[in-house]
Amino acid sequence: MHNYLYGGASDIGYKREINEDYINIIELDDNTLFAAVADGAGSKCSALQPASIAGAEIFQSIQRIFKTDKPLFLAHTELFLREAIWMANQVVGAFKMGNEELYAGFGTGFTCCVCMADGKFTFAHTGNSRIYLIRLHPKDRTPTIRQLTQDHTQARKLLDAGLLTPEHYYSHPDRLVVTSCLGVMCEPVLQISTGRLKPDDILLMTSDGIHYAIIPDAIMQLVIGSQTCDNAVRALIEAAKMQKYPDNMSAIVIWNRHNS
Repeated sequence: MHNYLYGGASDIGYKREINEDYINIIELDDNTLFAAVADGAGSKCSALQPASIAGAEIFQSIQRIFKTDKPLFLAHTELFLREAIWMANQVVGAFKMGNEELYAGFGTGFTCCVCMADGKFTFAHTGNSRIYLIRLHPKDRTPTIRQLTQDHTQARKLLDAGLLTPEHYYSHPDRLVVTSCLGVMCEPVLQISTGRLKPDDILLMTSDGIHYAIIPDAIMQLVIGSQTCDNAVRALIEAAKMQKYPDNMSAIVIWNRHNS
């Protein structure tokens, strides 16, 4: 790929019998990357995974549209991401409607991002996975980290209302109470936004098994201190395991090497 280097991994994590997370990264062409992290719930060990179902549906839709009309897709990326996610929501929801006993609680958060040739990126998000932007200061190369997505959780509502402090967010039980995801509601809340990457910027996508186990500054240091994107992903997963956080753990690291 011309502009981006990337790596991703998903791990069953600590004290889990099944990995309900999903990640995927595809090169739509030499300059366009599509990546996603999803965190599923409600599946059984022998049953289909809601995150994988949603991911397969969305990736197939995006690949088909991109192949059919690349200029149209790049001009209206937000629209096509929204439509692909809405279609996946119907597909996942149909499982529960078809067999409530087997698929009760079937649902998944979904966070995805398209990175394009000129550094422009567009992301779409529902649930409590995250996208972070790690950026180096142009003068002294000091890194900063900023969360781009907003958690769709009950604890986030408490935080926004001033009833919870940022320090207590990561230990509050309502951080796990998701207020929007695919397959559960007819109209999930979608956060869709665009931005532009600078040279050496890093986009980091994580499931909550990573970012609820490790504070943002520590996440940033682990990524910056790694030699490759793959090493950064493995370092995050191993650090989360060391915290004995009981969840699946997934991460994707995308480095914008353009003009660097």
